[in-house]
Order: sequence, then C-alpha cells, then structure tokens
Amino acid sequence: RNGQPASGIPDMESLVYQNIKKVIYLYTVIYVTVKVLAVSILLATGLYFFDIKVSFPKLLRVVIGCEFIFLVPAAAKIGWFWQERNIVDLITWQNFYFLSAASLVPDVKPAFLMPLQTLNLFEATYWFLLAAGIEKITSVPFDRALKVVCLSYIPTLFIWVIFVVYFTVVYFPQSY
Repeated sequence: RNGQPASGIPDMESLVYQNIKKVIYLYTVIYVTVKVLAVSILLATGLYFFDIKVSFPKLLRVVIGCEFIFLVPAAAKIGWFWQERNIVDLITWQNFYFLSAASLVPDVKPAFLMPLQTLNLFEATYWFLLAAGIEKITSVPFDRALKVVCLSYIPTLFIWVIFVVYFTVVYFPQSY
C-alpha cells in the first residue's frame, strides 16, 4: 500500500505476494498439525495416568473439534479491524487478541505479549470443551475429565509460555 515494490522489480510483485502466501499457509498447516498432535498426546498421557482407556483417533477427533473455538477470536479480530478502518498498523494487528488480558494493558512489552494473549476467554473455553469431549468419548464424569485436562494440558501450556518468554528475553533482550 505504500507504493514501494516488495521485490524491487514492479512486474514481480504478484509473484512475490503469491510466494509469501504459500509459505504462510504451509507454516500454518504445520503449526496446527503439530499443536493438535501434541495436545492429543498430552491428553492421552493424562488419561493413561488416570487409568481411563480411550482410542487415540477418538481423542484426536475431540481435539480437532475443540480447535475450532480459536476461529471465533480470529473472526472477531477481522471484524474489529474491519470496523476500525483507521488502524492499519501491523504491530497493532499482531498485538491484538480479542477478549484477552493483553487487550486490557495498553503498552505490553513483547516479552509479555504471548502470556497475556494466552490468558483469554477462548483458551478457558477450550479447556472446558476438551473436558466435555473427553466425557463424551470415555463416559467418565465431567469433573474427572476436567481434572485430566487441568493436570495434563494446562501445566504443559504454562511451561510452554515460560519457555517462549525465556527465549524471547534471551534472544531479544531489548524487548524486556
């Protein structure tokens, strides 16, 4: 939009744009696949320790179904910025996460952005959806299924957030 060619050659603009889109889509597919598999393995491990038997494909279907909750904040983000046409800043776009703790703090340092974005209404809904899905496929009570989620997925999520913050501070000390 600023009129500057991305490739340096004006005729190559659409080719550069198409290649960028392909890479973004590829990384998105890889990220979601790895996330779904990791969450499924974590929950399968938690179910194993709670001595609850369930087939991995059923658990995988539950996790995939629960992942759709994260489309709601993505759609809300698009809708929000569709209404706020004067905000076209890429940083503002990246830092915005609908109904998260990050939206309550005006100027978040980059090192703390991910933890505050993770603390959101949709993540908590995801936990309850996972528990409801486990309840459905295993016929255990909801409170026991929620206990499995709380003792397997949530601590791992917490460790992951600490890991990301640590490496953000180590590799980008100016962001702290």
